[in-house]
Amino acid sequence: MLTPEVSAEEMMFQKALEFIEQGNYGDARDLLTRLLKTDQNNAVYWVWLSAAMETQKERLYCLQTSLRLDPENAAARRGLILLGGLPPEDGLTPFPINHPRPWESKLKLADETPKPKGLKALAGNPLVRVTALVVLGMLLIGGVIAGFSISGMFQAQPTRRVLASFTPLPSATVDMTRQVEERGPLAGLISATYTPTAVYAATPYTGVISDTYRGAVRAYERGDWDTVVQMMIQVATLSPGSADTLYFVAEAYRMDGRYQDALDYYQDAIKVDPNFAPSYLGRARTNQAINPRRAIIADLDAAINLDPNYGEAYLERGLYFLKQNNGNAAMEDFRQASTLLPDSPQVYIALARAELAQENYPEALEAAKRANELDIVFLEGYLLLGMAYRANGDTDKALETLEIYTTYSQDNSEAFTFLGATYFNRGEYDKAMTALDQSLRLDNTSSQGHYWRGETNMMLEDHEKALVDFRAAVRYNQNFFDAGIGIVRALFAAEDYNNGYAELAKIERLVESDEQRAQFLYYRAISLGNIGFPKESIRDFETLLALPEEVTTEEMRAEAQEKIDAYKKATPVPPTASPTATITPTRTQTRTRTPSPTPTATP
Repeated sequence: MLTPEVSAEEMMFQKALEFIEQGNYGDARDLLTRLLKTDQNNAVYWVWLSAAMETQKERLYCLQTSLRLDPENAAARRGLILLGGLPPEDGLTPFPINHPRPWESKLKLADETPKPKGLKALAGNPLVRVTALVVLGMLLIGGVIAGFSISGMFQAQPTRRVLASFTPLPSATVDMTRQVEERGPLAGLISATYTPTAVYAATPYTGVISDTYRGAVRAYERGDWDTVVQMMIQVATLSPGSADTLYFVAEAYRMDGRYQDALDYYQDAIKVDPNFAPSYLGRARTNQAINPRRAIIADLDAAINLDPNYGEAYLERGLYFLKQNNGNAAMEDFRQASTLLPDSPQVYIALARAELAQENYPEALEAAKRANELDIVFLEGYLLLGMAYRANGDTDKALETLEIYTTYSQDNSEAFTFLGATYFNRGEYDKAMTALDQSLRLDNTSSQGHYWRGETNMMLEDHEKALVDFRAAVRYNQNFFDAGIGIVRALFAAEDYNNGYAELAKIERLVESDEQRAQFLYYRAISLGNIGFPKESIRDFETLLALPEEVTTEEMRAEAQEKIDAYKKATPVPPTASPTATITPTRTQTRTRTPSPTPTATP
């Protein structure tokens, strides 16, 4: 009788369960996360991934994801109840570790949709099932779960290099800096997805040198930068004249934050081979890490000119253009990068940011969704997805994804600003205030954070605090039109129309769109009417009514017509002079765009 064919996925899954039984949770996590990248909606994999996690928060996340994918998954539900993630059910008791049989009716690991290649048959394997019952029982009663070594979930990783049988290593889809200190508890769970691309004219090595080189690459993949430096320098000493070894020494120094050493070795690599494009990209990233304002365009251009198919260089140059508010150039580079790196989630995250900055909200959402599909455990993808959902008016999904991000990355001011703005849009002002307070604790210079806290204070009728926040928003971005209007609204709430008029005079130059023109005319008409200039108020209201209806609200138009009629019926009082203000406008800086999502460049 022929043995039934077992798929690679089934073999990997069975091996993962064996690792869990042996207490080898790091290797189990590795296998399960690789399975999830091929079948991200498999609730069973998420349950078992929870068994390999170190902390309760991580286990809760995996079980919550499993239950969201399969609301009928009894194992996930019971695990959440016993870990405090769901309210208890009547009669719930922990499963005894030494009595696994009651589990069998509740925990068949393939009781969802049968897999064509026999996952259900695998789950029926007695050895696998018994192992599953014992280990998950330990999880659900809060048993010991130790070992936590795999890196990368929800974390930008250094470039993962994949060795070919005869070459040192191909370049990866994208190179991001390891920032463990900037991630939350899930930062090290699942590696970002990488797709190897064509190898760069790497020097082929043989014998002992080859072994040393490969050892250095393995050290690079696990982030052991000191070992990378030591071993690559050995290779460079034994085989002088190869730029790639010097380049990887520089990369290791860059990843380790030793930027001056990195610059020295990038320069050495360029001297050895001035046509080796990665050295220019690495030098640009290092200079950007040293000083975000430093001009790096010459190195980025050089990398692309040397290799017009260098996707990473297009991505980095696009991020540079985005920070310079050159959205068109950024978009062009991101699109080229997406052609060269079609499976890179970082490229689509960058595209989403660029589309948001240009207010192309549906396109931004599509790009963010694509990034999330490519790697569901890449944390920044959740941030951009939440931002895009909110921009498209879907506050429920925006809140869900932003909460995922802020749960596991609690030191990103931008994320808490968007979370607070989303709560504000939902009318949950206390939650909005909590999120925005956290945003400003992380970055008190955030004009967007101050603006949204000002809006929240307005809704809570604390107009004095709102005024303070709006003024802070303008202080950190003197070209922020909405914040300027916020100052006017806060002053009007205190019936201070003279100073409101003065503030309007400051922001007239910032009006760019019909929507902004409508707001400006509306508030100026109100201020003019209240400081004794009805004719001028009528003029602004009539100009407002002449604008396209879609740039105004029904309330604005109704009030404008009501005020016009009232002023015309009243006895006109001719103005004595132009309206006066009690506040002298402050000096303004060079005009910039209203803040948009901050592009994240790789150091």
